[in-house]
Amino acid sequence: MRIADYPFTQQAADHVRAAGYSLEDLLEKPSFRIFRTRAADRVRGAIDGDISDVRAQSESELLSELLSYPLARIMVSCLDDSHLLRRYALAEAKLAHRRMEREKADLILLAEDLNLHPQPAGDLFRLHFSEYIVAGHRMKSPKWKLVNRDLDRGFLTVTRDELVRLMEELVRDRVLSGLPLEVDSETCSRLDEILTPLRRDLEAMRSWHQTDLGRVEEGAFPPCIRSMLADVAAGKNLAHSARFALTSFLLRIGMSSQDVVALFSSSPDFDPERTGYQVEHIAGSSGTRYKPPSCSTMKTYGNCPGEDQLCARINHPLNYYQRRVRSISRKES
Repeated sequence: MRIADYPFTQQAADHVRAAGYSLEDLLEKPSFRIFRTRAADRVRGAIDGDISDVRAQSESELLSELLSYPLARIMVSCLDDSHLLRRYALAEAKLAHRRMEREKADLILLAEDLNLHPQPAGDLFRLHFSEYIVAGHRMKSPKWKLVNRDLDRGFLTVTRDELVRLMEELVRDRVLSGLPLEVDSETCSRLDEILTPLRRDLEAMRSWHQTDLGRVEEGAFPPCIRSMLADVAAGKNLAHSARFALTSFLLRIGMSSQDVVALFSSSPDFDPERTGYQVEHIAGSSGTRYKPPSCSTMKTYGNCPGEDQLCARINHPLNYYQRRVRSISRKES
């Protein structure tokens, strides 16, 4: 296991500390520009929803992966946006997930760094239920519920893939811990050349979901949404989970509740009053505005018709839509 691939670990932090690089070096030295550039890439990846997976080989590339991480934490703190902090933690966790999936070495040491203590049991791993609950508390799919796991004297078993998924959640918590950092205004000012374009990207992220649906080409929708819309247009009844996913997606990108209700009018079981109530509820009439399910949840409920190339690089239908809208806008400008 290479610590450069997992810069959030205690071992990585100790290595950076022992190297003796000062904040002044990281911010000012021309030879350290590569580290600042990679740090900006990490933040931009968080804004877009996907941090690029640099497969470092050379000594300078390995060092860049290590040093760009604390620099990126400084940058997201300077940008001072709570939503971005959460996106950054999630994006770093997704990057770690991809690296853990192809990891050839034992994952036990990395798991223990994250306060998880899996015990190898053949092709499986035994976990104490208390650690399982801490790691998987955000997982809503039925398969993750403790009642659906067999317990043996306080322990349950998980596959390697499930262990990686649980570790991803702990990475997310680790990255978010301590953010935002207390960064003085002078430090942020010295990073202004890098932060200015990131602020523009961040502003675009804030405003994209308010785009008028009528001005967006249908090609901006992810395959799952296009498939659901085709079924609705063909007069098919959608499953409850698909109806929720479609409704919450369309509301989030700016479609009115009335238009969403009208969309379902071709469904065989259409009931205007009932549909209106359900749509308004998802829109937030009860105080909670619901977000569309993630790609993993869509797959769990059988609502993913198959991935295209962009799907493979994102984790949520809204991220897909955001990227396609930007691409369409660039082509039109």
